[in-house]
Amino acid sequence: MLIFVHGMLSTADVWKPIINYFHERNFSCKAVNLKEGLNLKKVHFQDYVDKVKNIATEDDIVIGHSMGGLIVQKVAEEGDIKGGVAICSAAPKGVKYRGNIVLSSAKYAPHIIRGLPFKQDYPFIRKYMLVGIKEEQARNIYETLEKQSAIVTYELGLNRIGVDEKKVRCPLFFIATKQDGISPPELVYRIAQKYDAEYKQYDGCHHFFSNDNWGEIAEGIHTFISKI
Repeated sequence: MLIFVHGMLSTADVWKPIINYFHERNFSCKAVNLKEGLNLKKVHFQDYVDKVKNIATEDDIVIGHSMGGLIVQKVAEEGDIKGGVAICSAAPKGVKYRGNIVLSSAKYAPHIIRGLPFKQDYPFIRKYMLVGIKEEQARNIYETLEKQSAIVTYELGLNRIGVDEKKVRCPLFFIATKQDGISPPELVYRIAQKYDAEYKQYDGCHHFFSNDNWGEIAEGIHTFISKI
């Protein structure tokens, strides 16, 4: 089975076109809604990892986007899965982003301190996540995004999630998009190097579901999982 894991501000619904692609190719698929049943005021990143670990088996391939890509890495470290795909992945501890997104995120510190779930404002999302997308489409995407746990945002923002690559026993595939302002190609490439994993870059932005070439990315995933 293919298990799909969404990113920080998304829901399981974001995977629908990708799941349709794989259903047409006779794959069994499941999209996990990470936040379902959890209290966003108290949830930690590990709670999301545990939710996926409780579903995934040694015969499954876990495919994650953004934060979901880091969840893939943790599940591969802590559990037994057949393989993992991380798209525009968040970075594990020790693999740091050298850009200015951390400074741009500083204005959200009061939300973190209060521990209240929140989502970043439209200009922030537009600049880092929706690069190159037409304005109307970008605003429509923004309206579908949901608040995230302040605790999880803190853990990811400060690069607190460690992964021991020596404990990862399955093949991994890392995908980057050229215009990604959150997880740029040079960062994703360094994450892939940590695991000596396969890496490929495509055109498009962080929210790859809205890229015109999402089908090409799906084909790349199909090629990878057909080899393992």
